[in-house]
Amino acid sequence: MPSQVYRFADGNVVTTDIDRRHCSREVPMRVLSLGLCRTGSLSLVKALKTLGYSHTYHANDAIFANPQDCELWLEAVQAKFEGKGEPWGRKEFDQLLGHCQAVTDIPAILFAEELIHAYPEAKVILTVRDVDDWHRSVKNTIDALITSPAFHVFNIVDYILRSRTRFVRPVFAKVWNQLFEGDFEQNGRRVFHEHYKRIESLVPPERLLIYHVKEGWEPLCGFLNEPVPSVPMPHENEMKTMQQKFQKALVYNARDYLSSIFSILSSASFAFLTLSALCGENLTAPKVLDAMKNAPNVFKTGVSFVSASWK
Repeated sequence: MPSQVYRFADGNVVTTDIDRRHCSREVPMRVLSLGLCRTGSLSLVKALKTLGYSHTYHANDAIFANPQDCELWLEAVQAKFEGKGEPWGRKEFDQLLGHCQAVTDIPAILFAEELIHAYPEAKVILTVRDVDDWHRSVKNTIDALITSPAFHVFNIVDYILRSRTRFVRPVFAKVWNQLFEGDFEQNGRRVFHEHYKRIESLVPPERLLIYHVKEGWEPLCGFLNEPVPSVPMPHENEMKTMQQKFQKALVYNARDYLSSIFSILSSASFAFLTLSALCGENLTAPKVLDAMKNAPNVFKTGVSFVSASWK
């Protein structure tokens, strides 16, 4: 499909249809940002870009930029939690993340332990936030979206229309369910504390930075051995902005669905008109069957005619 541009308040996203199965590592993986979502992950993405990192993989990559990635993320989730296929290692992550020098946010943080083992040379950042503020923010944004009836309706429509985004919602629903054991409201705070303790236990202190984005450039640049930029530290993805982004994304989804439905109806109309032309006025079932049998010959004749015309 041709590229599309999603225009959001916090920046534009150009969609692609890249099959990462045929990709490999292009740049070294330098940073694993494994803090939970809504702890400043997008601000860190912008900060790392300012520091010269070529690309940081974020949820936006899987949702908007290259939704085809979610087919691979789905395989990774199924391998880890459902026993389907081999667990992922460096080879598989290099295919999916080979163009990135850093990674953050979901779905990646569901594979925190695997990423730590796959990239022992990468530094690890744990973005943090007050747990009550975090819980309230997530409940009103991501959890509200994933548990909404509209989410499931769009998921069904995606499947029926074989949309380019048809793997996105299944992946994020599975990731959310695994992260928070099926109930964010009940388990969110406990999972928050357990997640951070687990990462701290897996990473040597010299390789780990526990970081609040409000601390600014100094601790981040000191940890990464980078000079402090002269520009302010980015502050992105406030709750209101994210809610507006979700709403606009639904509008883009609806537009894509209408385009797909129009394409299907156009194809059906063309097929009907073709059968009508082949059958004549008597469009009965036997005539339709005969026309369908003769259609390949008609098609070949058409191709031959076009080929001869271009010679």
